[in-house]
Amino acid sequence: MGLAGRRPYRPRERPHSEVDKKVMDDRRHSVLVVGATGTQGSAAVRGLLSRGHRVRALTREPARARRLTEMGAEVAVGDLGNPAAVEAALDGVTAVFAVPLRDPGDDAAELRNAAFLIEAAKRSGVRHFVQTSVAGTGELSRMPRWGSGHWNEEYWETKHRIEEAVRGGGLPAYTILKPSFLMENLLPPKAPLMFPELARGEIVTAVGRHVRVQMISAGDVAAFAAAALERPGRFSGQSIELAAEALTMHEVAATIAAVTRRTVRAVSLTARQAVAAGRPEAVVRGEEWLNEVGYHASIDALASYGVALTGFRRWAETHRAVLGQAVG
Repeated sequence: MGLAGRRPYRPRERPHSEVDKKVMDDRRHSVLVVGATGTQGSAAVRGLLSRGHRVRALTREPARARRLTEMGAEVAVGDLGNPAAVEAALDGVTAVFAVPLRDPGDDAAELRNAAFLIEAAKRSGVRHFVQTSVAGTGELSRMPRWGSGHWNEEYWETKHRIEEAVRGGGLPAYTILKPSFLMENLLPPKAPLMFPELARGEIVTAVGRHVRVQMISAGDVAAFAAAALERPGRFSGQSIELAAEALTMHEVAATIAAVTRRTVRAVSLTARQAVAAGRPEAVVRGEEWLNEVGYHASIDALASYGVALTGFRRWAETHRAVLGQAVG
């Protein structure tokens, strides 16, 4: 049969070439999530599993991790204060997503445990370490009234020292994610503590009426973590402040009202009025910090990382049912 009568040769199609397959395998991690039952940790578990990564969730409260197991995560019982449990949890993993965990009974535990985790991860052969911190930890001494004891300086210094430990830890790759105000603070379990008046339709704070607060969703933090693991060339060695939008508390209240179809209003008090009204002094100091310092993530620059950000309205619509219950 002549060439004209032959069917053209088509090689058998494969999903990916051998090179592509190797790249995909290199980017698919087995991830230890520390703080897996918390706001950021649980979002990371969901996000990483949805991207095809394997997840091992480290928790000291296995009963709270049942939902994570149902999603497909492996649960490792233990905490950062137990070296043997941490080393066992690290066995076989290629990446770590770490949220700093505070111990109310031991102020030094957060830094000590973080440093141990970094060293243990290096020994175990972890390829990529993703640490979450908080936006605003850079150049702490430039904060107004720094050194006066007005701010919770230990909080900020500890976060900064953990970041420095990650940078100097000798890890093959690391990424530090620094979220601003988490939108999930307006949901249980945080909302009853931070915004107890929301149950009666009010957001009462010492945040100034015209002060814009940068915000990010925990889901977006998880999306950046997944992107960091999948594109280490872009993310390794980066410290990234995260925010999707900057809103006044009155705009936050108006959005929640529109989404839940409930009456919600923001009430702005002075710091003295807020303390007199029964708000915890530590919370009020944090709100004063938003007034005087605040988060300054470069939202426009985040577009270069190729990770879609979630605006507050879309986030609120996603959580409409829970927000409706929180408003009462």
